[in-house]
Amino acid sequence: MAAMDRSHGCGYSPGVSLTAVRDDLADALDETLRLARQLAQDARDGDVPVAELVAQAAMLGRLDQRRAELIGELRRTASAGRRAAQPGPPIREVVLSALDELGWPQNARFLEEYLWAKHQLQLDSRAFASLRRDELRAWQRAPGARTAYIVPALNPDGSANPRWLTSSAWELPRRVIASPDTERLLDLQKVVALHVRGSRGPLGTLLERYAGQVMAIEPPAVSASITATRAWRAHVRAHATALIESIRHRDDGDREQVAARLAVFPDQDRVWGRDR
Repeated sequence: MAAMDRSHGCGYSPGVSLTAVRDDLADALDETLRLARQLAQDARDGDVPVAELVAQAAMLGRLDQRRAELIGELRRTASAGRRAAQPGPPIREVVLSALDELGWPQNARFLEEYLWAKHQLQLDSRAFASLRRDELRAWQRAPGARTAYIVPALNPDGSANPRWLTSSAWELPRRVIASPDTERLLDLQKVVALHVRGSRGPLGTLLERYAGQVMAIEPPAVSASITATRAWRAHVRAHATALIESIRHRDDGDREQVAARLAVFPDQDRVWGRDR
């Protein structure tokens, strides 16, 4: 199992302890706070040249990048430790389960973030390409031997759309990207699929980020009460649901028409997409 996790980019980091990464992150945050306080003080001092303020801001930017790198390492190290301590199902089964939970095609970046927020499993988005290649090789060895494969969505001409991942067990209309409307529908489905209860937590912060990206809705204030945060979530969900319904009114028919055309393709083309 550990070998599978390493080969698929789960972030196994030999020789790196979780404590060491946390210590490095704490040091980077301390330095960020020190420089931020200095920059705030100098910004109020009219004698400090603007060039000096700009230089300090650039240093803060580098520290922000270092912090992001350490957070990524923290996620990878924690995920590897969790998998080692509590071995679970193969990664492909975890991804298929996540796709079924979400119910619609999803891109690799969102799946990476969802798996971390929901299961604290780090699978770098670039590893999904390797996972798809493994799935294709398994199909080629024994077509249809597995109940489901991780496969690309299909374009209207039947070619593969690897930007969106699907399950081969789904009905064909659910695997089709008929138009930009379909992609808009799938982005909105991300918001609706994130069921969050209680405090923000990983799923809550993921919902707030995607509500901003997909629907341009600002997140609740950091100081917002749990009551206000729940009201915000209810508003986001209701608005996303209404938008989905308006899109599906026309997009369902478009996807059905495309699926009907693709239904006559050979099995491999219906599953993996035909060559252009």
